[in-house]
Amino acid sequence: MDLLTYKAVETGPDTPKNQGFAHRAWIWLLTLSPTVVTLMITLSVGMGMAAAQISLLAVLIPMAIFWGLTVVAIIGVVARWMTPGPGRHRATA
Repeated sequence: MDLLTYKAVETGPDTPKNQGFAHRAWIWLLTLSPTVVTLMITLSVGMGMAAAQISLLAVLIPMAIFWGLTVVAIIGVVARWMTPGPGRHRATA
């Protein structure tokens, strides 16, 4: 499915009423703006640098989870960039 049509799919008349938190979180994560994803990358690198120096499991686990979410968000941004669209500044209403 085209990532640009997620908003239309989520708000259409034939959309199921209870999609669940996990589904909504997945859609939200895949539709983050490139600016937010860039911020997530910088935070991930910073947390990774701190976690490597501290090397505590309590720091490594949240860093790994956040990095995983960052990778999924990067995939969403790249997929949107590769999706053909009407122009450079595409926005879902």
